[in-house]
Amino acid sequence: MNKIACLAALALLAGTAACKRVETTKISEADAVAAADATQKAWISQDLTTVDALYSKEITAFDPASAPLATDWTTFDKYNQGFIAGKFDGITVPDRKIQILDSDTFVVSGTGMLTSTQGKDKSVPMRFSDVYEKQADGKWLIVNEHVSFVPKAAA
Repeated sequence: MNKIACLAALALLAGTAACKRVETTKISEADAVAAADATQKAWISQDLTTVDALYSKEITAFDPASAPLATDWTTFDKYNQGFIAGKFDGITVPDRKIQILDSDTFVVSGTGMLTSTQGKDKSVPMRFSDVYEKQADGKWLIVNEHVSFVPKAAA
């Protein structure tokens, strides 16, 4: 093979290899559903460690009970402590929507009803959006969350 043909073949191989590195496979719908189901189960666990484990330490979030945007873990963890204090032990989410964006990111949105057999508020209608990002260790963590309570008259 002549020198020019060798160089062309090497360039083609290098270009093909680079393209293969960029190619990604989206998360499967089943894996996204499993992550969303695990999140909802954790939310009603009434265990702060279990709930905290759902989220990236670099979370950005709106909490339904506090107006300021949480952009640090200390603030967000206080929000989670307030959520745990509500003693929610049930949840229904009739219209959950999962949007797979790429191999490392998906969004779960929906409306639902949090219920409590022990807490002050027996039922609280809500809406939520959670952005999940795949971590280096393969875990899916929520990196952005927006939860709002819906007035019961509007629910």
